[in-house]
Amino acid sequence: MQFTFTFISLTIVQLVNVAAGNESCSRHTCHPPHCRCPAHSIPGNLRPENIPQMILLAYDDAVNWDNWHYYLRLFPPDGRRKNPNGCPITASFFVSHNFTDYCMVKKLHARGMEIGDHSVSHQLPRMWWTDASKSDMELEVLVQRKHLAEKANIPIEEIRGWRSPFLQPAGDDLFSVLYENNFTYDATMTYSFPKNLYSPVLWPFTLDFGYTLVCNIARCPQKKYPGLWILPVVVLMDYREQKPCAYVDDCANMPRDKYEAYQMLWKNFLRNYRSNRAPLYLNLHSPWLNTDYQLDAMDEFIEKLTSLEDVYLVTITQALQWQMNPTPINELKDFEPFQCPKFEPNVEDRKVCQFTYQPKTTRDPNTFSREKTSADNTKLSDNAKKNNTTNNTFQSKITKNGGGDSKTIHHFGSIQSEHESEATSKGNDVDDDSITVHHHHNHKTHKPWFLKSSTGSFSSLEQHYLKLFLILCFLLTN
Repeated sequence: MQFTFTFISLTIVQLVNVAAGNESCSRHTCHPPHCRCPAHSIPGNLRPENIPQMILLAYDDAVNWDNWHYYLRLFPPDGRRKNPNGCPITASFFVSHNFTDYCMVKKLHARGMEIGDHSVSHQLPRMWWTDASKSDMELEVLVQRKHLAEKANIPIEEIRGWRSPFLQPAGDDLFSVLYENNFTYDATMTYSFPKNLYSPVLWPFTLDFGYTLVCNIARCPQKKYPGLWILPVVVLMDYREQKPCAYVDDCANMPRDKYEAYQMLWKNFLRNYRSNRAPLYLNLHSPWLNTDYQLDAMDEFIEKLTSLEDVYLVTITQALQWQMNPTPINELKDFEPFQCPKFEPNVEDRKVCQFTYQPKTTRDPNTFSREKTSADNTKLSDNAKKNNTTNNTFQSKITKNGGGDSKTIHHFGSIQSEHESEATSKGNDVDDDSITVHHHHNHKTHKPWFLKSSTGSFSSLEQHYLKLFLILCFLLTN
C-alpha cells in the first residue's frame, strides 16, 4: 500500500515537471546523436582504450603577419604532420575582424582548418560582453560570420561555432542568436578543473534541457536550445599543478623555459588520455608563441602527439561528429569526418587567393579601432531586422577628453586601408613563406610615448616625466 502510494506520488510529480517544462536530462529523455546530457561517460559506451584521444587546438583573435609564421610551423602547408589515418592534422581558429587578413583565413580553411566566429570588434571593457543586448550580439555574431563568408570565401554553413571574447557569455541574448541562426556549437562556457589531474573530464553536451552546470562566468543561458552544443572550456592546470587557467597563455605560473612549457602541455594531455579520453581542449592566443621556448615546446608537443597511434588532432566540428557517431579507433580509417581535406599541398598557396593587404596589426588583441575606416551596407538576418538592428553599421563613439566633439569609428563596415586598396590594385601576390614582406613597411613611424600623445600635445603626466628625465640628464652631465 505504502509502495503504491509512493509510486503514484512520484508519477504525479514527474508529470507535473513535464507539463511545466522541468523535465531533467537523462538517458530516457535525451537520445543521441543530437542530444547529450552533461556527463563524463564515453559516448557509445566504448572503453577508453578503444577510442581516439582527440586534441582540439583552438587559436583566438586576428590572423595576420604577426602569427602567420607560427601557424606555418605548427601546421606545415605540405601536410607532413599527419594523424594515424594518414590525413594532415587540423585545428580551429576563432577569428575576429579587426587586423585580420582574410586571404590567410581562406588558406587555413582550404587546408582543413575550422574557422569559427569571434566577433567583429572584440571591444573593451570585457564586461561589455556580459551586459550586451540581443541586438548587440546579432551585430557581433552575424556580421562577422558575413565577413568570414564573403571575405574568406567560406561557405556560411561551414562557419558553425562561436566563442565570445574574454569568455564572457551574454546569457540568452547570445544563445538565442546562435540558435536562431543555425550555429552548431558555442565554445565560451567555462568548466572548473576536475578534482585532480587524473579525474574524468566533461564531454561536450547539448542545451536540450538548458544549462544545468555551475555558472562560472555570468550570464549563463537560462532557456533550452535543443541540438545546440556546448563545448565546455575545461580549464587547464599550470606546470606546477597549482592553479587552473582557461587559456594556455593565461596561467598564473607561467613556464620559465621550454621544459616547463612542455610539461604543462604534456601533463594536461595525460589527464584526459589516462582517464575517459574526453577531447583535450587547448585554447591559446598567438602572442604566447612569441617566446621562442614556448613556441619550441608547442612544436615538440604536437610532434610527439603525431607519433601516437591513438591520438588525433582534429577540429571542434570533427570531434562533435565523432561524438554523434562514436567509432572505435580501429575503424577510423574509413570514418568520413576524419578524411583528408581535398586540396593539393603547397600548390594552393598561390592559386587560392592573393593576400589582399598587409593590415595594420597589433600584438594586443584588445585593440579594436583603426586610424581610417569606412562602412559598407551590411544585410542582417530577418531576426536582426525584427529586433531593430537594421543599421548598416555599428558605431562606437569615442569622446575626446576635454572637448565636446566626438568622432565615430565604424567597426562593421568593409574596412580597407590605403595600402590594402593599393595592394589589391597591383595584384600583389605573396607566398606563405614570404614573411620578410612584413606589414610594417607601410606604417607610419612609431614615436615613443614621450614624443607624442593622443591629442597632439603633452599630457600633464607626460610633461611631469619629461621634466624628470631632463633634470636627470642635467645632473648626470654635471
